[in-house]
Amino acid sequence: MEFQGIFQGRRVLLLAQVLLLPVWNQVVFAAEMPEVVVTGSYGGPDVSATGANDYSITSQDITNLPQGQNSNITDVLAQLPGVAIDQNQQIHIRNTEGPQFQYQINGVLVPLDINTNPPFVSMINPMFIDRLTLLDGVLPARYSYATGGVVNIETKFGTEQPSGAVSVYAGQRDTLQPSFELGGSDGKLNYFLDALYDQGNTAFSSATPGPNAIHNWTNQGQAFGMFSYALDTDTTLSLVLSTADSDNQLPNVPGLSPAYSLAGISHYPSKDIDSYLNFRDYLAIVSLKGNPEPDLTYQVAYSFHSITQKFEPDDVGELIYQGVASTASHNDLDNTVQADMSWQLGSQKLSAGFYLGAYRVIADDSSLVFPVDANGNQSGNVPIHVTANTSATNIVAGVYLNDLWRINDELSLNLGGRWDELTGFTRSSQFEPTINLIYQPFSSTTIHGGFARYFQVPSFQGISPTVSSTFEGTTAAGPPGIATPTTEDDYEWDVGAVQHLGPNLTISEDNFYEITHHYLDTGQFGVVPIFAPFNYDHGYIWGSELGVSYRINNFSIYSNLTLGRNLQEGVATGQFNFDPRELDFINHHYIVLDHQPLAGVSAGATYDRKPYSFSADAIYSSGLRGGFADKEKLPTVFQLNISAQRAFHIPMIGQLIDRITIVNVLDRTNLIRPAEGIGIFQSAYGPRFTVFNTVTLRF
Repeated sequence: MEFQGIFQGRRVLLLAQVLLLPVWNQVVFAAEMPEVVVTGSYGGPDVSATGANDYSITSQDITNLPQGQNSNITDVLAQLPGVAIDQNQQIHIRNTEGPQFQYQINGVLVPLDINTNPPFVSMINPMFIDRLTLLDGVLPARYSYATGGVVNIETKFGTEQPSGAVSVYAGQRDTLQPSFELGGSDGKLNYFLDALYDQGNTAFSSATPGPNAIHNWTNQGQAFGMFSYALDTDTTLSLVLSTADSDNQLPNVPGLSPAYSLAGISHYPSKDIDSYLNFRDYLAIVSLKGNPEPDLTYQVAYSFHSITQKFEPDDVGELIYQGVASTASHNDLDNTVQADMSWQLGSQKLSAGFYLGAYRVIADDSSLVFPVDANGNQSGNVPIHVTANTSATNIVAGVYLNDLWRINDELSLNLGGRWDELTGFTRSSQFEPTINLIYQPFSSTTIHGGFARYFQVPSFQGISPTVSSTFEGTTAAGPPGIATPTTEDDYEWDVGAVQHLGPNLTISEDNFYEITHHYLDTGQFGVVPIFAPFNYDHGYIWGSELGVSYRINNFSIYSNLTLGRNLQEGVATGQFNFDPRELDFINHHYIVLDHQPLAGVSAGATYDRKPYSFSADAIYSSGLRGGFADKEKLPTVFQLNISAQRAFHIPMIGQLIDRITIVNVLDRTNLIRPAEGIGIFQSAYGPRFTVFNTVTLRF
């Protein structure tokens, strides 16, 4: 439903109505909810036992965000230091490309290709999160393959949330999202379930600056289940199930000029292109955790993951405006086994484990293209048909040993090493040491610093080694190059400190420098929006992060500042994705990658009083990059969101909560991506002024 006609554009009046929420109907219910003081418990900056940066958000912190549990998981993460928001609900952590971070659920690493862009965000919704922690910096030896950061999710448990809720989230852009959650226990069985359906004109970031995207409809469904059973007092068997399906239109740009001629077609407006990108995503994790001795713990887990991305083109539109119309289906079937064990031996904690994953990837691409002459110009207006099908089983294997040594009351040393190997589309192996010192001169002060070498693997699902040769002599051809990406080899140094100034105020500061070899990037090269990985040759990344959080009674506030740059020179693989002039420039010059702005800020505040609650959050970006070799700096981005809610108590039923949320209060036009850039297909804009209303019944 559209609120624009109701409010007739009078946003000032609407804001006044939100701020006057305390005059909401006082006599609707006979019994009002008693006064409840909710303290924002923003975990804020901290340091893990092994010396990694530890940024945490609780379920209450998520609820306190303007969109609450209806927030996208990436919008939640964007409130943490070192995280930058991108188009299509993507994020970048510490100036890395999207796939270079991992998810972990209840201590089990989720298969790597859940991080493919952009569907994984629909697989993980904030409703089932009890606590979310971002670990980055110098990580312990347990982690590899995608080490820009680890997003650790602790799910809700029925014994801790023995209740349920139903909710309806609706508003502009035809948004409608009903959902439910239910938690409970039965003897030794503990469970938590949730599900949602989402529809609206919000499939991807809008390709136009106006408030309503053109051809951007989505239908999505997501469900999650967590079950655990206590086999005995020391052993627990757990099962996590998650599924997400979505059918999505691709947004259009009106008024484009045709680039190619197609026999029998004289006029076909670009606003009428009818292309779709659909996803099917299924995940299952079985884990056994035990503590047979006071100083011994173990975990063994098996994960199954299936993800399918299918692009269904508008053959006429894609041929006229792009010179290629590809029906692409990329399937990834993953099976992984991992085991971890730790022993506490006096002042030392020894950990060891292994990871073994089989990633079966099948890519079926069928394309219509035009022939070209010797000069690369279209030589016929009747399309020809080409195919590029490939498959491979990629084996990822690694073992590690880690030692956390408590030297004395103030000083700890974390030492580790692991060996990793990859076979399949590409072959590589590597040894990676890690070392971290943690110094705590006072209970309120922690200083840490260390070094690690990392082994990062490409996103398997976007690899299609034969596609470049298939398109030779057609309008989809590019320059020659190496088709298959290789692994990335990184050397990172990190140093930082966290200071707790009393029980309410925490400040953190962290700095890192990274040398990269064969840095992995992804891009949308051509109209098919399945991101293809490639490697730059060499480069370096630096960054600095400042985080502040303050909470007292019923008021909490936080703010983060992130500075950084990612500079790379040369293209080692995937050269056919580039314009020849741009490729030559990059091979002889360092360029600034477009993942993260030079400066980024996130901030938020929450105030609770009696049955009312008010919140706000904001993000600022100095602008990403675009244009030829990413030399163009984009305009600054600023988005402010606010919400206000009131809770009522309904006798014998439960608690009813009504929340009004306004996204982009200032209605700024925020250009996130330009029409041209490395791996960029079309412009992407942030959301415009949007009003949502959420009604939740908790019982």
